[in-house]
Amino acid sequence: QGVTQVVRGDDLLDSAALQRLLYEALEYAPQPSWTHVPLVVGPDGRRLAKRHGDSRLSRYRALGVPAERVVGWVAWTCGLTAAPAPMDAQEFAQRFDLSLLPRTPVVFRQEDDAWLRASTAA
Repeated sequence: QGVTQVVRGDDLLDSAALQRLLYEALEYAPQPSWTHVPLVVGPDGRRLAKRHGDSRLSRYRALGVPAERVVGWVAWTCGLTAAPAPMDAQEFAQRFDLSLLPRTPVVFRQEDDAWLRASTAA
């Protein structure tokens, strides 16, 4: 089984043409379809990183944030819901539509972190 789809950040768009040429040179067929999605950035517009605080999935898992809450936030940023709301992965997969993805970077704000952690407040 080969790779049929490649989904990655739009910061790698410039390298896609070279990678397609490499596939052709190696006579690899069929070539996968390529999709580049907007990055998640901090309020300063820079790629989300430690300077913005700890936003790693492992942190949310350690805090006890349910996976459905993380998936729900992702669904909202993908245009699947009008507001963040818990969603399971199966529903996300059924509702996902590439045409709804934003064309600009997704800004991860303190409010997003607070919403994710709200389910763990005691």
